[in-house]
Amino acid sequence: AAIARNKQMLRAASDLALSKVGSDLVVRITNQGGHKLPTGYGEGRRMWINVKFHGANGALIAERGHYDGATATLTTADTKVYEVLHGPDANMALLTGLPEEPSFHFVLNNKIYKDNRIPPRGFANAAWEAGQVHPVGATYADGQFWDDTSFAIPAGASSAVVSVYHQTTMREYIEFLRDENVTDGKGDIAYDEWELA
Repeated sequence: AAIARNKQMLRAASDLALSKVGSDLVVRITNQGGHKLPTGYGEGRRMWINVKFHGANGALIAERGHYDGATATLTTADTKVYEVLHGPDANMALLTGLPEEPSFHFVLNNKIYKDNRIPPRGFANAAWEAGQVHPVGATYADGQFWDDTSFAIPAGASSAVVSVYHQTTMREYIEFLRDENVTDGKGDIAYDEWELA
């Protein structure tokens, strides 16, 4: 029952609308929740757009945002991934010996490298910047609670299937937890449970 409720909550969190503008397919995701979309604990959590273009005979011509279930690998270069990426700043990197880049070392992270999550209704840049929760690496106008992404329509495409996927634990994060835990076997247990899911 809890899983069903969570799935329904995720379905209700956003709306998806499509339009054709010139030779592009424009995907609009509207945030229907009261928090950034996706919301919650940022490490390992992301949302992305998957587009499958089909020809007149139904054959797949091209795909954007492909997720390989066998390897748990997402192709990110050809789609938009909504996420927040934290990491150490220059001073923290100097103190810890970690590189100055996004990292899963939660307690050592003190900089936001990326936060392109879609804001909710009532978003105002000045207020969010004052609260240090403003977008990073993305621009949203005051009052904007949606985001548009354009995909070039390939030659021969006559239809498209568009999905928005939400992932609570990506492979890279669960591998980090497994590999960094050297005190006991809980990292391995978490990884094994993730593999079963």
